[in-house]
Order: sequence, then structure tokens, then C-alpha cells
Amino acid sequence: MKLKFRTKLSYGIGGVADNAMYNFVASFLLFFLTIIVGIEPITAGFIAALGAFWEAVCGPIIGYLSDNTDSRYGKRKPFLMIAAAPVALSTGLLFTAIDMPYALKVFYYGFLVLAFWTTFAMFFVPYMAWGSDLTEDYNERTVLRSYTYVFYQIGMGIGIVMPTIIVGYLTEMGKTESVAWSYVGFFVGICATASLLICTLTIHESDNPSFIKKNREKLLTPSKIKEMFKNYFIILKLKAIRYLILASVLYLISNIIFSSGRIYYYTYNLGLNGAQVSIILLIITVSGIAFVPFINAFSKKLDKNSVFFYGLIITGAIFIAFRFIGVNSYLIAIIMGIVFSMANSCYWQLMPSMLYDVCGLEELVSGGKHAASVISLQALSESLASAIGLQLLGAILQTSGFDSAKEIQSVEALCGISNSFTLIPGIFMILVAIIITKYPINRETFKRIMVALEKRKNGEQVDLDEFKDII
Repeated sequence: MKLKFRTKLSYGIGGVADNAMYNFVASFLLFFLTIIVGIEPITAGFIAALGAFWEAVCGPIIGYLSDNTDSRYGKRKPFLMIAAAPVALSTGLLFTAIDMPYALKVFYYGFLVLAFWTTFAMFFVPYMAWGSDLTEDYNERTVLRSYTYVFYQIGMGIGIVMPTIIVGYLTEMGKTESVAWSYVGFFVGICATASLLICTLTIHESDNPSFIKKNREKLLTPSKIKEMFKNYFIILKLKAIRYLILASVLYLISNIIFSSGRIYYYTYNLGLNGAQVSIILLIITVSGIAFVPFINAFSKKLDKNSVFFYGLIITGAIFIAFRFIGVNSYLIAIIMGIVFSMANSCYWQLMPSMLYDVCGLEELVSGGKHAASVISLQALSESLASAIGLQLLGAILQTSGFDSAKEIQSVEALCGISNSFTLIPGIFMILVAIIITKYPINRETFKRIMVALEKRKNGEQVDLDEFKDII
């Protein structure tokens, strides 16, 4: 089914919230906690990891609830509407510096991180699953994700470009850095709230105006929880989902280490000022949008997984090469950012589209639609990756001797920052490219899945043994 332009546009706008919040935390939370709040890197990494692990708990529960929700607004929209206001509050408070004893700081920001990831999971999983509901067309799903990715880049601009500009402007106006970061936190949160409201208020294809409210079963009773775990067990038995989740975790680890590590690299290794950093981040954002039509075109000719493979293997090889060549100038830092945009475009444009295709396979195997449960595993992979990546980066900074009180870092600390900016992300990307070669769904196998689903709808028997190659 071909979607209306308005629907694609509205759905894409919802992606602003996802990417603005995710990139804001990925790029600046560790920096904020260590430099502004004054928490040690290893402890700050633990706080960030704690929140990510908490999302890993919330994501599957939200996915199950979304799959089993009925309302006049469909299965997904209510969750986005409920999350809209808390999103602004949790993001703003997380980046507000409070003067209190050190132990209390650790507890306070640990609690706020949990609140942030709870609100994030509340909308992220249903939002992603909504894309699967809107269209079942193989190529149309990639097109839908293209619209989303364009707005992802706008979200990235809000989450990683605007913060340094706003902080620089406010400090020049006489505000302290801590106050400036609080303004930034609420700015990002309010932008995310606005995008969710626009998305939910302008998409009506999944609404059910004739819905009649009935007495509903409780969804989190012991028997229902058992059913939830049974569904996830069926999903995880699919090798397609296992390969995708493993690839997703490894890519997002590389992403989080690079995204958080680059702020340290630009500041301490290259000595760039806020304006220069903002320009690089802006170029990364714009170049990400520029890659969208090329990825769309290549995906139609080659297939999604092939384009994904080439994007990641090329980027990984270049990152590793840069570790030995050296990123010693502003121009090379810009080139590095553009190369990163290629891999990032491949991931955020193609990975969700491939997950949507897995939803069809899961329906074929289980006999029911559990799109949000499948998509929640993407949230799980983001959570695990954030936890591992931020904890790993915090450990690298700590063991290499990074000292937030010093403007000039030791050679060992600069080396550790350099590895987190080039070598380590590059290695992870190479591993992702290798894993994705094992992913079994392509254009032809997807057609087989859809034909089988259509037969089942018409009352015909489907032999799952014919799908052993992809199950």
C-alpha cells in the first residue's frame, strides 16, 4: 500500500523526538555529568549504563502492552500522547545541575536517568512499531524510513548541534555553564514533545472512530506475563531477529562511543572551540540528509542488507585507517564526520525497515501480529548498547588518566580519547558488516513470506518447513 505524502511527513516528524533525545544523551550526558556536575568518569558511566539497562526492562513491557491495547486511537498513538509531556520534564531535569553532596548527586542523577529512559521507552517502541502497521510494502517501508531519517537529522541538529550553540550564546550573555545546560535540556525536551504531538494529531489512518469501550482484561497478570515471555521466546528463536539484534547492539556501541567520545576529542585533542564544534556537528547533520536518496536508490537495486553491509564495511575500514593516519586538523575532523554520516544513514534508514520485514516473518511463525514486541527488541539493543558503550567509554577515560579539572590532558589520556574516536568504533563496524551477511531476509524471501500470509488469510494451509532457510 502506498502511503499518502502527508502520512509519511507526519510520521517522519515523530522521529525528531527519538533522535533529539537519543543523540543529546549519547553526546552530552557523560560530558555533563563529569565536567558540569563533577562526577568521576567511571561513576558517570555507571549512571548512564543504569538508565540504559532500565530501558531494556521497560521496552519489552511497553511493546507487549502496545500490541494488546485497543482504543479509538489505535494501538500505538495513545502511548505517544501519554509520553509527550513527561518527555520535556525528564530531559530538562536530567541536564539541570544541582549543588549537593557527592553521594546524593550520584543518587539524584541515577534516579533522573531512570525517569528519562522510562519516558523514552514509552513512545519509542510504539512509534517504531507504528511504521510496520502503516504499510506492508517492502520498498515503501524503506521510503517511510527515509522520511523519518530526514527528520532524524533535524532531531540530531536539535540534540547535538544546538546545545553547543545555545551554551556558547548563554555563557557569553553572562549565564553560568550549569544554567546554560539546564536551558538546553528543557529546549531539547520541549522540541521532542512538540514533534510527538504533531505526529499523533495529524495521522489518522490507524484510528478507530467506531471503537466501543469494553471491560478490558488486565494485561500484567501472572498468566499474561507468562504469555508475554512466551511471545518473546518465539521471536528470539528466529535467526533473522538474532542477527539483526546482534548487529544493532554492536553498531550502537560504536555509535555511542564515537558520539560521546568526539566531544572529548574535539575539545582536548584538537583544541576546538564551541563554534568550530557546532560547525562539524552541523555538517554531520546535513551530510546525513544528503545520503538519504542514495541509500534509497541503492536499496532498490541491490537490496537493504547489501547496502547496509557496504556502508558499514567501508566506514569501519576508514575509521581504523584514521587511527594510524591521524585526525590532526579541522578539515580531517570534518571528513571523519561525513564518513560517520554514511554509516549512520545506513543504520537508521535500513535497520528499522529490516525489522519491519521480520515482523512479517514473526506473524507467519506465531500466527499473530506482535510488531511492537519485535520492535521492542530494537529498544533493548539500544539500551544494552548505551549501557555497554557509555560504561566502556567511562572506563577508557578513567584508566587512561583523564582529569576533568585539567585543560591539558596527559599523552595517555589523549591516546585513550583518540582510540574511542577512531579505532574502537571502526572495529565494531567491521564486526557489524560481517554479521549482517548472515541476515536471511531479502526482497525475494520477503515476497515468499507475504504470499504465505495471504494464503493463510484465505484459509489455505501453509507449510513452515518451506521457510527453514530463513526461520
